[in-house]
Order: sequence, then C-alpha cells, then structure tokens
Amino acid sequence: MKQHAIIFGRGIYFEKKKDSIREKYEIKAFLDNAVKPGSVEEKDGVKTYNPQNVESYFMDAKIILASNKWFEMWRQLMELGIEEDRIVFGSELAPFVDVIEELFHNEHITMKTEGKVLYLQNGGEEQAVSEEAEFKRIVRKLFAKKNPYIKLISDMPCRPVSKRFGQERGTAIDRFYIEKFLTDHRKDIKGTVMEIAEKRYIKIFPEDISEAVILHVNGWGENVIKGNLATGEGIIENSVDCMICTQTIQFIYDIHSVVKNIYKLLKPGGRVLLTASSISQLSLYDYKNWGEYWKFTDQSMKKLMLEAFEEDQVEVCSYGNMKAAIAFMYGMCQEELEASDLEYRDEQFPMIVAAAARKV
Repeated sequence: MKQHAIIFGRGIYFEKKKDSIREKYEIKAFLDNAVKPGSVEEKDGVKTYNPQNVESYFMDAKIILASNKWFEMWRQLMELGIEEDRIVFGSELAPFVDVIEELFHNEHITMKTEGKVLYLQNGGEEQAVSEEAEFKRIVRKLFAKKNPYIKLISDMPCRPVSKRFGQERGTAIDRFYIEKFLTDHRKDIKGTVMEIAEKRYIKIFPEDISEAVILHVNGWGENVIKGNLATGEGIIENSVDCMICTQTIQFIYDIHSVVKNIYKLLKPGGRVLLTASSISQLSLYDYKNWGEYWKFTDQSMKKLMLEAFEEDQVEVCSYGNMKAAIAFMYGMCQEELEASDLEYRDEQFPMIVAAAARKV
C-alpha cells in the first residue's frame, strides 16, 4: 500500500515530479499559501488547503516540499510545529530539476531535520544550516569544486580581448552561423539577388545569380541602388528574386517598415534570407553612425516576419551556445575555437536568429 502524502506546492515543480511522486505516494491533498486559511479549493478531485490548516487533515501523511522555494516552506512548517519526520524534500525525488538537485544526487548529499535544524549529510559528515543564505553558501562551495570553470570565469578581466569581434586575428564567430544559414538555403540564392551595402555573400554563392544588386542607404559603390528599407525610398516593387539581408535590421529603428518594404521588393515567389543579432557586442561603428537598436529572439523574429509574410511561408531558427556566446563577447574569433564548439546548438543561448520567408 502506498504511503499517504500531502504536496506543498502545485506548480511547475510538482508537474515535473508528479509521476515519480505518485509511484511511491497516494496524494491526499495539496497545500498552497494562495488559499485563504480555513478555505478549501479542489482540482481533479484533490483538495487544496492553506498550510495553517495542515494539522487538521491527514495526520498520517508525509508532507512533500514540491517547489524551488522549499527552504521557505520548510521554515514555515517548522514554525507551525509539524513533526520533523513527516517532511520529505522534493529535491531528493527524481527527476532532478536543476543542477543543485543533480549535484546532491550524484554526491549522495541528503537533508534531514532534527530539533528544528536542517542538516546536510554527506557520508559521515553533517553540516547544520539555519538560514537560506548559509545553505546557498555551502552549495556554492560544493558546486565550485565540481565546476572549476566558475573560478576561471570569476578571474576573467572585465575588458574583452577585442572590441571588434576578434576580426584583428581571424573571422568573427557570428559569421559561422550566418554562413551556415545561407549555405542551408543556397538554392534560394538565384535570379536577381540583392544584398545590403556589399556583395559579401553574392560572391560566395554566385552559381545561380543572373543579376547582382546592392542596396545602400547612401548610394555608395558600383551597381548600387540608393534605397532606404525604413522609409521605402528607392524601393522598386517586385524587382528581386532573393534578398540577402544579414545583420542589418538591428541598426534600423523602424523594423516594422523594413519587413514590409522587403516584402514589397520581392517578386512573387521571391525569398528573403535574413539574420539578426541576439547575443552580441555592440558594433560601435554602426552604433555611432546610424544607431543599433534591437536584439532578437526566434519569437520576436517570427512575429515581425508575420506582419508581411504568410505564416506557412516563414521559417525561423537560431544558432549558438553558451561557450560560443562567451567567446564572442570576450572578443575571440572562430579560429580560436574548435568546429564542434560552434556546431552545438542550444536554444537558450541564441547568438544569431535567422528567418527565411517567401512572398506568395
């Protein structure tokens, strides 16, 4: 027979652990400070009480702390006079929802309450913890032993080795992702192709290009159209099969007009290949000359593109990871990293956000 349990917390933390909890316990009730004392709420046939009323119900049940705020919950239960052996720390139940829970599991560190004092147990050693700040101090010390890069980053200088994206020594890291995106969409680079300010990528992907056009806000250079994506000046409707617009829109304040004018430029069936910064240094040259206004996520990019393009014609993705982002911010270049360092993609650390969209 399963042991009875009361779950203190009914949010995301519990949702992540509910299957493992239910394997071992029969849930009789929930506790939630959002419920008024003396009141009862019910969800899916299970009642929820204020913790002040916990002693009135299910005296035989364990109380599982199912929240990242477990220390506050534990302190509250101690002040309410709950028996120490009734408390179960949710952090000791799989799956482990953060790096601290994983560390405690891997190092066989457990917690117990005795005499209203919390103890961390590791083998034969015990450490008493009276305040949450003290618990975090102990955790920092344990965590630093297992993660030497914490000390390495702590010792880093505040100034980067380059404020020019490492270009004095090699290729900027973000260009790896831009070129990966364009390579993946090279079949779209065909016919009349427009690029912003220079022929950087037109030269790299020339195979199917019949005409190359450059758009520049000041009209500088050869075979250049003087045009402004924000105001619409010089924009010729239905004139381009493919537009390559890399690392440009973050420098234009009116990004909504930019997307509409890109749509206007494209011929029916034409495509835009667009990239923008998410995690990056500022480009001081651009910042001082015309301003740098935006950083993007895949969500903001998708919403922006849908202001002009139909949803089934828009593809948005992101590139980057924590290591590449740190290296990029520090001013390192591609050549100072391994290819595997750059190829790994972690959606939580997007350096570049890219969109490929087609005009119907």
